[in-house]
Amino acid sequence: MPHQKNTKGPASRGLRADKSALWFGLNRPHVLRPDIVVVGMPYDGAVCYRQGAAEGPDRIRTVSTQIPPLLETTEVLSDLIVRDDGNLPAGPSETFPEITQKIARRAASAFVLTLGGDHSIAIPVHRAFDQLASSDIGLIFIDAHTDLSDTFDGSPYSHACPLRRTLELTRFSPKNTVLVATRCFEKGGLEFIQAHKMTMFTARQIAQQGMESVARDIVRKMRLLKQVYLSIDIDALDPSCAPGTGIPDAGGITTRDLLTLIHALCSISLVGADLVEVAPPLDINDITSFAAVKIIATLFGAIQKRKQIGARYHLGVSR
Repeated sequence: MPHQKNTKGPASRGLRADKSALWFGLNRPHVLRPDIVVVGMPYDGAVCYRQGAAEGPDRIRTVSTQIPPLLETTEVLSDLIVRDDGNLPAGPSETFPEITQKIARRAASAFVLTLGGDHSIAIPVHRAFDQLASSDIGLIFIDAHTDLSDTFDGSPYSHACPLRRTLELTRFSPKNTVLVATRCFEKGGLEFIQAHKMTMFTARQIAQQGMESVARDIVRKMRLLKQVYLSIDIDALDPSCAPGTGIPDAGGITTRDLLTLIHALCSISLVGADLVEVAPPLDINDITSFAAVKIIATLFGAIQKRKQIGARYHLGVSR
């Protein structure tokens, strides 16, 4: 159950006055060496259908204040220091260099979780990780769509293009990328996947094989990589689990499937993540925002396990 009641007034749609309540009460706004840095990028100008994702970061933050630092495994999130750095001035491609610089500065010493916004915000974020990485980066790309269009509606920076832009970078590659929950294809993206023989677990395949088995396959592929990045589009979930998103495509995975996968990722070297396309104006009773917060809490649990065994969980020099 929520551990504190909602406040009245504007805080119900934005940040609470007490910022230490953010992220299950783990937020420490002034700490210099956090384990996790959270940044928001409230931009949805690259969508091809419905807007609303610009409100995602702040709404997810607000919901996070209603959840105690306890996981469904009964583990307590007591060994993590989180610092929420607020929102970056996200926007069109002209803002990418500044965003890349700001993300890189944080990712050099902490695990960075970026909240969208639409999926185009991942383009400058992935550029930052590419610049910092000392070796190839594995990418787990959880999305209903391939996001591999070279251009969409005349733009190479549409939210239909971020994976294509990422795979043009030095440290990312098709061979070290896994697509998860894919079920909505366009011709160019499918041809790219087939031409590069990319690993893909469609939503249908996950339903047939079971996520426990799929998670083992993903971990097996990623375990030898020193750096793995996680990109989550909330529309990977079936609309029954996440109605508040711009393109809610039927036949998706369940929230349980996604949590099962994230639980398994504690055995690989995650260094950063983004969670995008939560659109509160399109949501019903905050179902999608609460799902996002549950996903984030489970991710924090995986990072805590890495910390407890002394493993590296960021791109900088291990402490």
